[in-house]
Amino acid sequence: MPSKTSSIKKQIILHDVRQVGWLSVLYFLALLLILPLQIIIQYSNPQTREYMEKGGLFLYIPDLQWLMSITVPVLLGILLLRYLHKKQVSDFIHSMPVKRSSLYHHHLVVGLVLLFIPIMLNALILLGLQAFTGIGDYFNATHVLSWLGIMLFLNIFILLATFFTGMITGLFSMHFVLTYILVLLPAGLALLLIANMSILFVGYPVEYYADLAIFKFSPVSYFFVNFTPEPEFSWIMMSVYAVAGVLLYVAAYWLYAHRRMEATSQAIVYPFMRPVFRNGVTFCFMMVGGYYFHIMSSSFAWVIFGYIAGSLMGFIIAEAILNKTWRVYSNYKSYLIFAVSLAVVLIAVNLVKENYENRIPSADNIEKVYFGDSYIYTEDPEYLEPGIKPLFFTDKQNIELVRDLHEQAIAAPRADDWYEGDMRSTFIVYELKNGKKVARSYTYSLDDNPELKSLQHEIEGSNLYKYANNSVFNIALNDIYAVDVQSNNIKQSSTTVTDRELVDRLIEAVKKDIELADPQESLEEVETYSLDLLTNKDQDYYYVEFDNSYKNTIEVLQEAGLYDDLKVYTEDISSIQLENYERNNTVTIEDQEDIKHILDHLIYYSENEDSYFVTFNLNRGRSMQDELSIEYDDLPESIKNQLEE
Repeated sequence: MPSKTSSIKKQIILHDVRQVGWLSVLYFLALLLILPLQIIIQYSNPQTREYMEKGGLFLYIPDLQWLMSITVPVLLGILLLRYLHKKQVSDFIHSMPVKRSSLYHHHLVVGLVLLFIPIMLNALILLGLQAFTGIGDYFNATHVLSWLGIMLFLNIFILLATFFTGMITGLFSMHFVLTYILVLLPAGLALLLIANMSILFVGYPVEYYADLAIFKFSPVSYFFVNFTPEPEFSWIMMSVYAVAGVLLYVAAYWLYAHRRMEATSQAIVYPFMRPVFRNGVTFCFMMVGGYYFHIMSSSFAWVIFGYIAGSLMGFIIAEAILNKTWRVYSNYKSYLIFAVSLAVVLIAVNLVKENYENRIPSADNIEKVYFGDSYIYTEDPEYLEPGIKPLFFTDKQNIELVRDLHEQAIAAPRADDWYEGDMRSTFIVYELKNGKKVARSYTYSLDDNPELKSLQHEIEGSNLYKYANNSVFNIALNDIYAVDVQSNNIKQSSTTVTDRELVDRLIEAVKKDIELADPQESLEEVETYSLDLLTNKDQDYYYVEFDNSYKNTIEVLQEAGLYDDLKVYTEDISSIQLENYERNNTVTIEDQEDIKHILDHLIYYSENEDSYFVTFNLNRGRSMQDELSIEYDDLPESIKNQLEE
């Protein structure tokens, strides 16, 4: 009777378990400490039990759970394929009468089982706690099964990625590096492309597209933002990652079948992949170099220099890794080909640049247009500041107004973060009738463009704009149970209003003053006050700032007898201390006329070296202790004479 040979090689399994089983044990213990034991410890202590939250299992140190999910599978995969990095071991393993397909599947299955066991055991412990103890009140079986599925999905995907990169390289260190490059590459490459598009095209909304790239293009970042008590995974994205995992499995299997075993100790073992690696590294370094010099200098000439310098650096590093030597000059033709390709791309970009930058959809094709200073224009309250709503214009007149401003913004010079004048950051999204969108983003100064300034203030002065960007218009009056009235500067004063009638009058007065406010006149920096709107909504915070120009609000506060506690009068101040910019000379002022003069000329802060810091000593109320300033030219003549003595 012929003997039957089993396809399961126990010796390979035992060898793998002895080699990497300890990592699975440590993973189990780490998860046990993070979840079951931590939950038991918190529940057993009455003080900590009081603060325990109900919800999913990613309430408990989610960052550490995520970190282990993207590191343990990588370490496991690298150790299982360690023999591919050592020639003698590789020759010995492949001299055994075992097919490569069998070796591949044995190692992969062992890795999957060693990841499955610690996660499943902890899930069973959690299910036991939920079913047989009072701890079950804080999470349910659905939470456990959701946690189990998410953890297994991410761990398996990372392990498959590690096996794929293990077939590409023959170096231990490169195996580790290439794995993280692979799982981060889509998001990283997208971010670099987006950042450089913002250099080449005026108006390119980098934040709008970067947000999408960060959260969706890489499983590492996508799962990180979803390691929350109530994760929100997209079935489309999960399907994409599932398909990508299958492709990684198939690709790794094919590569292993065609791998040359003598290629150990080589950075990239397949010759057809080396140009891809070389050009990929060169391209990424090029984009980093261009963006770096764009940040350091707004000159496009420096950006070109950054592209050249970055690409040269990337080419040299890639060649040094591939050849394991810094003598890389013999392959200069490869860099010349890359440089020519780059020049062609830049020429092509220049040809489409004007068409992109000057594109403004016609009013007849626009369904509605978003206008605001944030690239987040969804109406989902989860992504918005409390009380703030996205501003959409739908009527033809306002759409034409935005289009006119857009036209002026295209021609306006771009302002940077160091600009100290009247600057705006504007994000515009046209939603067209055919379902497409046109998004643009601009940062510009209003100081040198009267027409742009007029259009900006016309939009900001509209009630639609004020209603969208002031929380007081977007809260139901019934939700506000009290208002905390505070003085923001000079004097520390706070009064809580709980009377229903007075609360309603204050809210209506503030609304009326906001509607009457001129957008060209900003609030005084010194004499400002605020209303904190206290609501029944958890974690929502509503805040309204106003000054003495809010006549209706001031009138209500005066009638209620609250204004005198907020307003700083001359007689409230016993003395003022002036301290010079170097802080080596201090003058005390007690004359009431001088105090009044200084009070009328205060500014919040000055960087001029001839300015003086101002500190108040109050007769009534406590000082806020904020350092205000006054310019030397604004000081009374008597004080100037005293300072010069």
